[in-house]
Amino acid sequence: MDEVIERDTIARFQAGDQDAYGELFEVHQRRVVHLALKVLRNEESALDAAQDILLRAFEELPHWRGEARFSTWLYRTALHVCSERIRADRRLRRCLARVPETGTAPPPESAVLGNEIRIAVGKAVERLPPRQRLIFALRQHQDMRFAEIAEILDITAGGARASYHRALLALQEWLRHLGPETPRSGGMVYVGSGRV
Repeated sequence: MDEVIERDTIARFQAGDQDAYGELFEVHQRRVVHLALKVLRNEESALDAAQDILLRAFEELPHWRGEARFSTWLYRTALHVCSERIRADRRLRRCLARVPETGTAPPPESAVLGNEIRIAVGKAVERLPPRQRLIFALRQHQDMRFAEIAEILDITAGGARASYHRALLALQEWLRHLGPETPRSGGMVYVGSGRV
């Protein structure tokens, strides 16, 4: 897409024409998937990442100032999302590697339960509204401060903190069934470096 046409399409989208984003999506979707595949080297992960990238672009495009070409901005966003996924995967592997080995293998039902918990947490995070999910990911997986998140999303630090808190409350409610309620933990499930 020609840069002039692209900027015009973005201006239409920013003025409220939702179809304009569809035009941008069609032009860039294949390249975004290809880039994610090159970085992540896994088709399923690349398709998931591409969906996140294009959703993030949709959410952030109303605030785009046009300081760089849209494609440059989009691919920078793509690399950022892919990097987040790689770091999250490395953290998960490090956490799993730190689990002390006992002399005997854990019972099969324990491995199944652990997998079920991971799946339930992942599904719960996916249920969050897009902005809350993004703020949750930046805070949990990137260890970003609320001021940094606010700067990236062009919102206030208080707004970022409030969205994160709402995400935690929602996750706590959705995941309440995963563990026994104890006075010490309050029935919370721990995710990354924060409580859910």
